[in-house]
Order: sequence, then C-alpha cells, then structure tokens
Amino acid sequence: MRYLTILFIFFGHKLNAQEIILLDALTELPIEGVSVSSKTKDLGVISNNMGITNLSVFSSKETLIIQHIAYQKIEQIKSSIQQKTIFLVLKTHSLENVEITESKESLKSTLKHLKITPTIMLKSQSAQTSDLLEKTMGVSIQNSQNGGGSPNLRGMEANRLLIVVDGIPLNNTIFRSGHLQSTATINPIFLKDAEVLFGPASVAYGNGAMGGAILFSTKRPENKNSTQFTQQYESSSDAVFTSIISNYKTNNSANISGFSLKSYGNLKMGSNRKHGFKNWGKEAIITENNIQKGTAYQQADFFHKTLFKLSNTNFLLFNSQFSTSSNINRFDKLNDIKDGEQKYKNWYYGPQKRFFQSARLKNYFQNFASDESVFTVAYQNIKESRHKQKNGDELLNNRTETLHILDFKSDFLKQFNRFKLNYGFDSRFQKLNSTANLSDKNTHFYNTTRYPDGGANVINNAIYSQINLDCTKNLLLLVGSRYSINSLSATFQDTTVIHLPFNEIRVHNKSLSNSLQLVYKYNPSLRINGAVSNGFRNPNTDDIGKVFSKNDLSVIVPNNNLSPEKSLNIETGIHLKIKNIITVQLQIFQTQITDAIERREATLNELDSMNYDGEMMKIMMNTNIGRATIKGLNFAYQLKINKQFSHNTIINALHGETVDGLPLAHIPPTSITSTLNYEYNNQAISLSTHYNALKKAIDYDLGGVDNLEEATQIGNPSWYTLSLKYSNSLDKNLTFIAGIQNIMDIHYKTFGSGISASGRNFTLSLRANF
Repeated sequence: MRYLTILFIFFGHKLNAQEIILLDALTELPIEGVSVSSKTKDLGVISNNMGITNLSVFSSKETLIIQHIAYQKIEQIKSSIQQKTIFLVLKTHSLENVEITESKESLKSTLKHLKITPTIMLKSQSAQTSDLLEKTMGVSIQNSQNGGGSPNLRGMEANRLLIVVDGIPLNNTIFRSGHLQSTATINPIFLKDAEVLFGPASVAYGNGAMGGAILFSTKRPENKNSTQFTQQYESSSDAVFTSIISNYKTNNSANISGFSLKSYGNLKMGSNRKHGFKNWGKEAIITENNIQKGTAYQQADFFHKTLFKLSNTNFLLFNSQFSTSSNINRFDKLNDIKDGEQKYKNWYYGPQKRFFQSARLKNYFQNFASDESVFTVAYQNIKESRHKQKNGDELLNNRTETLHILDFKSDFLKQFNRFKLNYGFDSRFQKLNSTANLSDKNTHFYNTTRYPDGGANVINNAIYSQINLDCTKNLLLLVGSRYSINSLSATFQDTTVIHLPFNEIRVHNKSLSNSLQLVYKYNPSLRINGAVSNGFRNPNTDDIGKVFSKNDLSVIVPNNNLSPEKSLNIETGIHLKIKNIITVQLQIFQTQITDAIERREATLNELDSMNYDGEMMKIMMNTNIGRATIKGLNFAYQLKINKQFSHNTIINALHGETVDGLPLAHIPPTSITSTLNYEYNNQAISLSTHYNALKKAIDYDLGGVDNLEEATQIGNPSWYTLSLKYSNSLDKNLTFIAGIQNIMDIHYKTFGSGISASGRNFTLSLRANF
C-alpha cells in the first residue's frame, strides 16, 4: 500500500528537489493541512491535498517544525531530510495529556485576547476572582460587598458582559443591568486560567458578548496522586481563607477534588482622606473607627472532576461545582439615613447558591466532518434572595428567585489545507420561579414578587461557524457568523397591586452576528490587527419583567416591547516586541450600541407614579433609547531591564454617551496600573501602584446605575494606592507570600461602589504541595 501511494503521487505530480510528501504512518495516505514552519523565523508552508509541500523558503540549516492537529510533532533540520517521504504518527491521547476543552479553543490564537496564567494566579495572592481581573488590560472592578466584585470590560458590565465557566455561560435570564457579584461564586484557587476576549467573541460564545467575554477554566484532573493546601490571612477584614485540592487516579480515570472556606470579618476602610471629604463613607450609624459594620460574611466552595478514558480517541469528563454563602448585607442600604435615623433595620442577600453539573465527551476520531468534536450537556441551579425591613416596620420583606438552566452544546473542528473550520450548535432552556412574602417570626403574608409570579421560560437556539485562514505567510484572517433564535414567555398571575395592562409576556427574537478580523505580521517583532464585529444581547426577564425599587424614589415596572441590544465593534491595534526586552500593546476601539436598553421615566395606565412597598414612587421602565457609543484605548507595555528587574504598565481610557449626548452607564474613569518587579532565584518582590482618575458627577448616568448617591458632590474623587508583595518558593513544594496593600492607607471607593475599599491590608499566604 505504501509503495502504491507513493507511486501514485509521483506519477500524478512530479516532485521537484525542494518538495516532500507527508503521509499517515498507518494508512499511508496523504495528509492535507500539515504545517511546516521555522523554529526561529516567522516562515511556514502548508501541505496540499496530495500531502505535498515545498521547502524552498527555508535555508538548509533551519530547524523545521512539522505538525498537524491530529499527529505527533516532528522537529528536524532541513539538511538532514534525506527522504522525499515523511510519515506522521497519530497522536496517542492519554489521561496525562488530554484536554477536554471545546474545539473552538484553537480560535483564541487569532482572537485578540489576554490570558491570566497559573503562574500569575499563584503570584497574585487573590482570594477573589475579580481581584485577578482588576489589573488586566481593559478591565475594571466595581464593589458592592466585601469580597465581591463586578467586572467591567470596556464599559460592558453585568448583562452586557458574557462570563463563561468551563465552556458554559454564567449569564442567565435574571442578570441585571446594574452591578453583579456573580464572579464571587468562582473560586480563584480552583482556576487553571482565565482569559479576556475582545471584539468577535460574540460569534464564538453567544448572547451577551456585546464587546467581549471573560472565560474561566477550572483545573483539570491530573493522572497522579497529589494534594495542595493553601491558607491566607488578610488583616483589613480579619479574613481567613483555607482550601485543599487533591488529585487521585484509578486504572481508567483521573480525578480532582477541591474544597474552600472563606471567612470575612468587617472591612476596615482607609483613614488617609486625601480627597478632602471628611465624612464620605463614614456614616456614624454603621461605621466605627473606620470599620464598616455588617460587612462580614462566609463562603464555601466545592468542585470535582472525573476524567474517563473510554478509548484512544474518546474521553468523558464529569464536572461538579457548588458554591454557597452566608447572608450578605447590603452595606450601601444599611448606611441610608431617613429623618436622622438609620432607614433600614435589615437589608441583606440570602445565601448565594450555585450548583453546576456537566458531562463532556471529546472525540479525536477524524472523519469528513471533523478532526475533533466535543459534546456537552450541563445543568445549573441558582438560588438568590433579597430581604429588607425598614425601621419601624414589623414585617420582613422577602423575595426569592430559583433558576434552573439546561445547556446542550456541540462543537467541531476541521483542519484543511490553509484554514481551520470551527462550527457548532447550542441550545439553552431556562426556567425561573419567583416567590415573595412578608414575614414575622411565626407568620407569612402576601407580597409582590420581583419577577413574574407565574414564572418565566426562556429558550435559546444557535448555530455558528468560524474560519481561521492563513491568507499568506504574514496575513491571518478570521471570519465567522452566528445565527440565534430566542423566545421568552412569562406570566403575571396577580396584577391587582401593580396594575399592568397585560398579564403575560411573549417575546421572539432572531439575531445574526458576523465578525471579521485581520492580523498582519509585518515581521517577527511587529503585528498589526484590525477587527469589525457585531454582538447582540436579547432582553432577558430582568429587562422585561422586573418590578423593583432601588432607592424608594422610583420603581421599575415591566415593559413587554423591548428589542435586542446590538453592538458594532471596530478596533485596531499593534503588538510590538523588541529583542525580548520591550513589549508594547495598543488597542483603539469604538463600540456603537443600537437599541441600547437604559432606564427612563415612564407612565403606566397614564400615571407617572405609583405606590410600591408602602412608598409613592416615580415610575421608570427599561427602554430602547436608540444609539449609544463607547470609545477608548487600552495600552500596555512590559520592559525587561535585566534578568532580575522588569517593569509593566497598563492604561485604560473610556468615554461613553447616548445619541442625545447623555452619559452612558458603566463607563469607568481612566485608570493606570504600574508594577516594578524583581526576581532572584526563587524569590520575587513587586512594588505596584494603582491610579483612578476623577469621575465627575455630570458624567454619571441618569438611571442611577452608577450609584451617584454613593459618591460625593463632585463625583467619585481620584485615588491611588501603593502595594508591596514578597514571595518565596522555599522548595518545589512550599511557597510563602506576604504583602502590604494600600500602604498609604488611602480612603477611596472604586467607581460605582457602595462600600469603601480596604485600607492598609497586611496579607500572608502559604501554599504547600504533598
């Protein structure tokens, strides 16, 4: 068979002196799409459908890398290639090297993205996932609770920002437009890595990726027996974090289990008030000696994965995750004052519970449709609740939401001569149950629900495809499309308290997203990129069916006439690397949102006010306001001064406004993060500064999302912090980290936050491997 194949190729195509044939070692058939590239230069060629490629672009002394997604890699000096035929051996997948990820993972090499690696995670000393993201290009964090954090990516936050955990969206039908602390349920100790995707992410990952996405991947099982123990202490909130992660193996499976406990005390704010506002964030009713009372809480997290080897080409991964917390007080409500007294006796979130279970099958079998395929089924159960009681009220106001989410996904990868094709299908079903009551110690009474009391059902179906094409040796092209169909139905059983002109909502939307991205490699040191893409976000139950008051001055009522938000993203940038000494990245972007959903004053039954929760309030609705524009830049550089010293800086700047010139919500002020690093042997020291510019009061949104009431009369003052960190890997199994955050004990609030940030904070962390 081998000689027949080679003879056929010779007679069908006469080889010249610089051409070779690439064949499968088992079937002896030609392999199309094999990449042959230089190990030291930015040169490469691809084999054609007869398995032939030309090596004339390479010098005789160059080391060539011959690789294909399905075959084992070969490295060989060109001059040592004596035979015209090279046989490639199929990869043998084992529990040690298999990664059960989506097939579209290969797209990340082309998509503009930033990756937070395990090394960065180890050095970050982060107890919260949001802390990992805070010093990333394009990302800022809003805080409404101790230990929480709502990530903001280029002005996209909450339900406009897609959060994905192990390939499944964390976003759901009750993701609101305000600030979300949902990433608090993702424990950074359990993460393998985190990635920030810009631009065309909506095509690959779906509804909600208006301008990008944040992807979290938990640690994979390792085919060995090992245990990792981590403990950390933080002085500003007297917090203790303890976690343990174990790998263990059986004959045909690899397993990993992790458990973590976090205990936060009350958070102490900074005492150095350089901004000049003596009492800002220092309400006597809830603060004492700069300690913010009522900010303590506890959290427990668990995860487990089992990886089975079904055959040499089939692997099955089971993934379980659970997170729960104690009650979490709303500090920004407990500090409200009415008639000189504390307005609320109680205002807290009930335990935030998230259960996640998935099964993922990965197939490496090659056929006409794919080289790799991944099939996933996942279930999530989410429960959250809100409880409030004003001073003088006898009853506690309780509202509870329970959400069931079922996902089905299939992703495929096929590699051809010069391009890779990714395509797939996904379906999601969500069922929401919203309940409410007024209670004392013994009795429950009627109360209006936050969402439709008859429940809500949401169905999403989508198909997508993307092509990663090597146009030339210097030009890469990524094009893709995603077609999505969304339907939402909700029922209001009781409309006597809130006199809605309808008792049900039926919404059916179709969306088509497209993307195009070019990467031009001018030389090995300089890359230029440009992208045009459009994203979308279907209005969810929170947009359409919520009844809610944030401040007892206005109440948001349902609007069944909302259209999907759509975004057009345009960006360009450069990546320059000079002799492994200086690396510079600059991205300039603009996002235009069409049919943007924002809160606006409205009428219901020709009335502009209504009685809700015992107060007369102004009526507001979520409304499609027309167009809005966000533009800005992200800049980063890294300088390697010598083997020990390095310096890096990140600058993020944004501006956003609606078509009528009004401020757009979620636009953080300019921020600068700069770090000087020193490394010697197994020790490292870093000195960093974090600066945020003034956010003027006139630049806050009209709907109240930005929490102007939690700022000063001029807005959110500028601030900066200095931090110092030392780490020492005492041996390969033991790492010690100590740090001082906010050395100057500066008082500040991050933009949009209802709680003052931590003051001077001493941290200690110990990580041991057994």
